[in-house]
Parts: sequence; structure tokens; C-alpha cells
Amino acid sequence: MDLTITTTSEGPLVRLSLTGRLGAATSGLVYDAVLAALRADTVRDVDLDLTALDRFDAAATSTLVACHRAVHVRSGTLRLTNIPPAVRRQLFTAGLLGLLDGDGIGAKAPTQPA
Repeated sequence: MDLTITTTSEGPLVRLSLTGRLGAATSGLVYDAVLAALRADTVRDVDLDLTALDRFDAAATSTLVACHRAVHVRSGTLRLTNIPPAVRRQLFTAGLLGLLDGDGIGAKAPTQPA
């Protein structure tokens, strides 16, 4: 199964629901979708809904970090929601769970001094 990305917008928030396999062959699609969402002037925050992922590998982890950086540049937040247990373990092992977890500890970009 490939990766399918469904996009929904709610004001400054875009939710990308991922279905299928997130790995080396499909990670670029997620990054491109995040960048496309950020092209809208009103969008600052991106949620990645991982409910329907059935595969996640090291390339996916690197892509999530790149997505976080892209959203951070816009002073927004990238959050992962509905993280499957296997993915949660991988993010924890990589030290990224606190950075990307949508359960109240998603990383908000710091405000730049004026």
C-alpha cells in the first residue's frame, strides 16, 4: 500500500491525515504536503494525524524533523496526533516524542524578540 494524504483546513490549522506506509519511498510526499500547506498566508500550524499508518521507518523520522523545521520557520506548531504505539516507541527511542507529540507537548516555536 502506498501513502495517501487527506488535507483539511481549519483557519490557521491544516490537518494532514496519513494512510498507508510512511517510509523512504513516501516521506517526500509528506514534506511536500506540509510545504504546500504553509504556502497559504493564513496557515501556521500543521497537525499530522497518524491513525491509519501501517508502516513507519527511520526515513519517516527524518522527514518529521524536516517538517517540524519548516513549520518552525513560520512560528507555528507541528503536532502528531493519534500516534500508533509502534510509531510512539520509535519517536521515543529517537528522542523526538516530546518535540512532536500532539498530546499537550507539541513544540511551539519561540517568539522572536522585536
